[in-house]
Amino acid sequence: MKLPFIALTLALASHSPAQEPTLLSSWTNSLGIKLVPIPAGEFQMGSPPSEEGRGKDEDQVTVTISKPFLMMESEVTQAQWEKIMGTTIQEQIDSKVGPIGRGAKLVAKASALGPSQPMSFVNWSDANAFCLKLTKLEKESGTLPPDLSYQLPTEAQWEYACRAGTTTVFHFGNTLSAEQANFYGKKPYGIEKEGLYREKTTPVKSFSANPWGLYDMHGNLYEWCADWYADQASGGLDPRGPDTGDGRIIRGGTWNRVANSCRSAYRYSSGPESRSYNIGFRIILQKS
Repeated sequence: MKLPFIALTLALASHSPAQEPTLLSSWTNSLGIKLVPIPAGEFQMGSPPSEEGRGKDEDQVTVTISKPFLMMESEVTQAQWEKIMGTTIQEQIDSKVGPIGRGAKLVAKASALGPSQPMSFVNWSDANAFCLKLTKLEKESGTLPPDLSYQLPTEAQWEYACRAGTTTVFHFGNTLSAEQANFYGKKPYGIEKEGLYREKTTPVKSFSANPWGLYDMHGNLYEWCADWYADQASGGLDPRGPDTGDGRIIRGGTWNRVANSCRSAYRYSSGPESRSYNIGFRIILQKS
């Protein structure tokens, strides 16, 4: 049931963290979302010519992330979404396909239901609205300093955080099996043995985290990024995508795609109004 705005603000205030976030250490917000620190630094974004399965849009560029930020340790869950936005995953599905017919079939196919399952069937605007509303609520409750806000990560921030200082195909090495992530396990990467295809999402944090404490950066759901897609990623200082475009960046691979799409450098996009069974998001906290 959707809480009135004032009631929700008071509820968040009653669960306020003991101290404000510093962007330099882990922090759990009023919703119980844990965010982990991502340090400033430089990295090679994209993939080398020798990387198996690389796309033509993955030319390597040097990127500098000039300021630290916090990133949510997992994808936003169905429980977290419902508490802030007031809709269930079934209602999100119905808004896409209507309450009768395909809706029931899609939810069965798309996403296991449960509070710890990642939230899907959210378009880019939905995900951005979650960031804006959570920022507003926590500022009004006194939880969040005025100079910080929740946002979607840029594509560069996302890949930088995913790699966590690594230069391998995945943050845990150059192979990917179904024991390491949730994807179409019959098509692993760098190994011949087929694995389990789970046919739906898994609860967040079902697999090991990367060196910076982030879960499910490979597989489970594609994740919306802030940027519009461009044929090549931009390098330089805190790059962002073009001002306009046809598709928003999604990253990380998903439960029904092959391991190749889970590579750290893999780039893909979707129409910003698409509510899909295999796209979710995670948030960051940074200077406004």
